[in-house]
Amino acid sequence: MSLPALDFVPLAGDVARAVARVPAAPGVGQILGPEGRNLLLATASNLRRWAASHLGLGKPAAPGRRPRTNLAGIATAVGWVEADGPFRQRLLYERLAAPLGLARRGLKPPVFLHLDPSHRFPRVTARGADEGTASLFGPFRDRRAAEKARDALHRLFPLRPCDYAFEPDPVLPLGLGCLYAQVRSCAAPCLARVGEEEYRALAARAAAWLALPSARGAAPPAVPAIVASVEGSRGVIVDAGRREIGLYPVSGGRVLEDDAITVAPEEVEAAVARLRWRSPDGPDDWPWLASWLRTPRGRASYVVAGETPDREALAAAVRAALPARFAALAAGANVETIRGDP
Repeated sequence: MSLPALDFVPLAGDVARAVARVPAAPGVGQILGPEGRNLLLATASNLRRWAASHLGLGKPAAPGRRPRTNLAGIATAVGWVEADGPFRQRLLYERLAAPLGLARRGLKPPVFLHLDPSHRFPRVTARGADEGTASLFGPFRDRRAAEKARDALHRLFPLRPCDYAFEPDPVLPLGLGCLYAQVRSCAAPCLARVGEEEYRALAARAAAWLALPSARGAAPPAVPAIVASVEGSRGVIVDAGRREIGLYPVSGGRVLEDDAITVAPEEVEAAVARLRWRSPDGPDDWPWLASWLRTPRGRASYVVAGETPDREALAAAVRAALPARFAALAAGANVETIRGDP
């Protein structure tokens, strides 16, 4: 499903008439200046009201508040593209903003947890995706959040928090000064309290716990429900619009909009069976996607698919992520009865 392009209308002459052509619907709007330069690009719940407010046709500002800058004197055209669902609206904005190079102060590179059970003595660390996606779990909004989740993981799995290099020995002097070993919050492979294979098995269980959010049960508050394996990870964004459902595949942190499917609620199960995850093309979307996933709406909309998705289980997870107004339709209930039609 290719994303639509902006529709533009020139502002030469009658600005009010041009604004009247803008739909009163949610979407993404853009105002152009001389030589087609971008003056403003934004999401809006009502595109016509948004355009009017920036072109001198909006309501007067409340007393004591600064009025919006009137761009009518330099604007040459106003454009828009409607978006039925909130994620589609955000995706459209991000794809349009990328080539413009807009400064995004609110977006920061996310941080991930790294845990590789194949290492000799695995440990959990916080790092960025620029160091490689192998054995990463996340995303987290910043390093502080990732370290808080790491500490919560240590309370469940006694992995070593230190970065020492050692050879296991029951009388290793290192153990005398290690508080973690003394209070037994660490499995202490350095003191040979567990064997190397047993310790790596412990790390493998911790990695599996992070990689499968649906199997974690009641996770510690510090570990978000959307944390999953990043390397080769596959997921689906369930975008509920006013009448339709958008399914957006995600692979390795990249939203694959060309493989997205928009269907009626009663066709969700058939749409899940058609989903594809092709190799992502272009840079990943982690900075803004991680920001989206931090919101209540984003957390509720993301479904982990896994490397080889079980279509039946995935369809059930997608149905569970739908709003109540669509859930019965997606489950195959009588459509006419649900809609209240005679």
